[in-house]
Amino acid sequence: MNITQKFLDDTYKQYKHTYEGSKNDYFAALFMAKKHERDLETMLENCVFGNNDYGIDSYYFDKDAKNLYLYQFKWSNNHELFKESYKRLIDYGIERIFGDPKQDSLTNSCIIRLKYKLDEYSEIINKVYIRFVFNGDVEKAEKSKVLENLREDLETKKYYIDKFFDNRSIQFFVEYLSNETNSILQVSKTKKTHKYNFPFTETGKIVASNGETFYLGFLTLHDLSLMFQEMQLRLFEKNIRAGLNPDKAPNRAMKNTLKAILIDESLDPEYFSFNHNGVSLYAEHIEFEDGFATIVEPRVLNGAQSIVTLSRFLIDNDKNPALEKNSNRLRNIQVLAKIITNCKPDFITSVTIANNKQNFVDPINLRATDEIQFEFEDKFRNELGIFYERQEKAFESLNDTDLEDMGIFELKEINITKLAQTFLAVQGEIDRISRISEVFENDNYYKSCFKGEYIKCEATLIVLVYKIHYKLTSVIRDITEKGYQKYWWANKGKNLIWGLLVQAILNDKELDEWKEEHGKSLSVASNFSDYLKDIGSKKIRFILGELVQQKKYSDFMEQEQYAFFRTKVAYQEAMQIAKRKYGWEKFNLF
Repeated sequence: MNITQKFLDDTYKQYKHTYEGSKNDYFAALFMAKKHERDLETMLENCVFGNNDYGIDSYYFDKDAKNLYLYQFKWSNNHELFKESYKRLIDYGIERIFGDPKQDSLTNSCIIRLKYKLDEYSEIINKVYIRFVFNGDVEKAEKSKVLENLREDLETKKYYIDKFFDNRSIQFFVEYLSNETNSILQVSKTKKTHKYNFPFTETGKIVASNGETFYLGFLTLHDLSLMFQEMQLRLFEKNIRAGLNPDKAPNRAMKNTLKAILIDESLDPEYFSFNHNGVSLYAEHIEFEDGFATIVEPRVLNGAQSIVTLSRFLIDNDKNPALEKNSNRLRNIQVLAKIITNCKPDFITSVTIANNKQNFVDPINLRATDEIQFEFEDKFRNELGIFYERQEKAFESLNDTDLEDMGIFELKEINITKLAQTFLAVQGEIDRISRISEVFENDNYYKSCFKGEYIKCEATLIVLVYKIHYKLTSVIRDITEKGYQKYWWANKGKNLIWGLLVQAILNDKELDEWKEEHGKSLSVASNFSDYLKDIGSKKIRFILGELVQQKKYSDFMEQEQYAFFRTKVAYQEAMQIAKRKYGWEKFNLF
């Protein structure tokens, strides 16, 4: 039997004076009692009531199966609510439970009892499960890019578990469970913590005010290649340039240098260091001893292309006898290395962006792994079955089967750049539409463009206004054709027209009908195209005509200076005309 609302209400009423907490806190005890076939009173003792839970709502030891279960519960259908729970586990929870952190007097008493139990059963536990329980669809949770990204960050914390259990072979699982359907989906099984020991002479160290630590030294390109051989693309999880073209100039130059050192013997290995900018790595943990470093769960923040280029060079020259003969020369190629640790994910992202300067990367691509971009990907896929292309050329690399597996049914994509420009058109920031790279480069512009409120608004409304850009050229051509001698300059005001079209739609009394009919697909039906052209020729044409007749703008027109069309002031004055003529108000999407 599932846990029902009435069951939850009755349990809360019965025990609230004993355990206090909120009503939803009792979901944990009820579910565990049913799942593990234990009495409710025992399970209540294993639950968190109140705050400071570090991402853990309850726990259970199965002594027969030798399993430890750590639970997080949400009395909701919405899997996205687990986002903050993941973050608490990543930032504090795993270390609080399995590590040796500084004391926190506010720690929930349940967490303290859990740590005592861990000491008692530490010798018999073989598996650790983290279970996320809610009332929704476990497959939707598994497909969430936001949760997938957080889960990967959580998996890197396994080294705390390994150390607690004296490096015994402990398996670590992440699972989603649904109270409504009684389904369970295992999304992760981590057997091994990636740990590497290599020569590293520390030549410098900086500790920032929040504890972030920076080590400077040298390591060999060979040791980096060994990490890549084992971890593959997981090594580049935090790097935005792992997929860059290997035939670009810097990578061709590196291949030539490797050939000179390893095949031709015309260049000594130490000269490689003079010509290489170095690599940057993040490590969950690092220790130094006798000129060696041991790093746990490394991630390359900058330098992925060097490692991939070396790997391809070794594969391409595998049968060349000179390569085997000169294996020692490979082990002597050193690169400058920066290793950072004790960092939060946001800090790692900022370091990654700052370090990726060897090959040019468009600022738009630097934002591809931001949390809000994962949220948009989930939103469009879950609500409409539309692919959101947050990474450059990601859509064209997928076949029909890939899309079907992802739950994508639309054969066109929403592009991150065009979505940003759409939001700017909505906001009236028309001066920034043509400076889109600057928007992605400037933190304040970027956050203002991708407002968190857009995640909560209707996806159909976003799609409806997004599709305007498909027909902008047609709308402008229609305006021009209505009187070329008078409106030949209409194409100069493309972004202004874009912003006005958005507001025309948002002011339409039949907006709900337009969303229902045209907001579920990226295809542009003929009646929607006609609708946009009708707005352009019958309303926006006259707004622009009146705008350019104003003294300050007519002077610009006579001088053939049209930059004013791209200003926010021109947009605001055009909206004043639109309000006077058609009653338009300035609306956002939320």
